Amino acid sequence: MNVKENIYVALLTSAAVVMGIFESWIPSFFAFAPGAKVGLANLVMIIAIFTLNWRKVWTMQILRLLITALFTGFSVFIYSAAGAVLSLLAMYLMKQLGPRRVSLIGISVVGGFFHNLGQLAIASLLAGTSTVLLYLPWLSFFGMLAGFAIGVGGNQLIQRVEPIQLLFIKESKKWT
Repeated sequence: MNVKENIYVALLTSAAVVMGIFESWIPSFFAFAPGAKVGLANLVMIIAIFTLNWRKVWTMQILRLLITALFTGFSVFIYSAAGAVLSLLAMYLMKQLGPRRVSLIGISVVGGFFHNLGQLAIASLLAGTSTVLLYLPWLSFFGMLAGFAIGVGGNQLIQRVEPIQLLFIKESKKWT
């Protein structure tokens, strides 16, 4: 990794951390699902998925989770990590289908669904009951809606911010 790539990864990681911490300060506006958030840091992650190779994206995700956990606590980390790992894995697999079969927005929607699935799976495991999974239909709907919004935002950033657009073009040659 050259210096420019290191700086880019550091900037994206710090932006994701700041967005995650900021969002943790905002009260949840979903009464049916305490703690549910839009996932602003995922906007940075979707940019990373389309402008960096997978090794760098995974490194960034791990750093983001660990640094954010220092500010939000270990209990939040467990749920965030479960959702983030499952979500990133699902988005990676979807991206393998190629741009003719799935768009950035579609990949982001899949990420929103699997993030919630990962969080509920760990909650079910920790609670020792599968009844936690009864939240899945509600959380899936809002997770996919958030994924759609994040995907649209990511698309706009890629189209309108020239340095990101250039990295997208470079990395997307490998995607096609």
